[in-house]
Amino acid sequence: MSTKEIGLPLPLLGGTHDGTEIKDGKLQLKEVATDSTGRSVYASKGTWESSVISIGDKVTAFQRVVKTMIGTGSNVDYKIYTKSSTNNIDWSGYVEIAYIDGKINSPVGLYARIKIELSSTPSPALLTVDEFTNGKYNSDYVSSSDGTLRLKRNFQLSPTVESNADGYLYRTKIDRSKFKKINTLIFQ
Repeated sequence: MSTKEIGLPLPLLGGTHDGTEIKDGKLQLKEVATDSTGRSVYASKGTWESSVISIGDKVTAFQRVVKTMIGTGSNVDYKIYTKSSTNNIDWSGYVEIAYIDGKINSPVGLYARIKIELSSTPSPALLTVDEFTNGKYNSDYVSSSDGTLRLKRNFQLSPTVESNADGYLYRTKIDRSKFKKINTLIFQ
């Protein structure tokens, strides 16, 4: 996890979140699930864009976005972009900051916006979709009562029996649209 100290006070609760959230006052990727072992699963990428920041007479204070960086190991990469405007209507494009000193590379203006992109390296997670117990999905063609989901292979049919001098004739109707293939028929 790496921690950044922002050189200009930013209202992280404001702005636009897309795949990100604020947790304990810090911007992070949004938690989307919990795996089967109880670990959090996060979005693979996300962005946060600030509301319009009125620089006014704070032009010198807005020379750097990142003051300090404390890295403690993380699989999250980040990019910080800024854009500026002199009239809050016409904006420059987003320009990435200089990470060595946190210096802003966008043109000087009276208004600014900051965008932070977060992305992570995927790591394995164990997700259990269903345990397939208690026959929850049992139907005429599917079985799920023993912890697995599988197609039924044996079907009980009730044929009509006719006898004649040569033996017995068993008849039943099988809707062939419900079966792709019939391997064998066994009468008991």
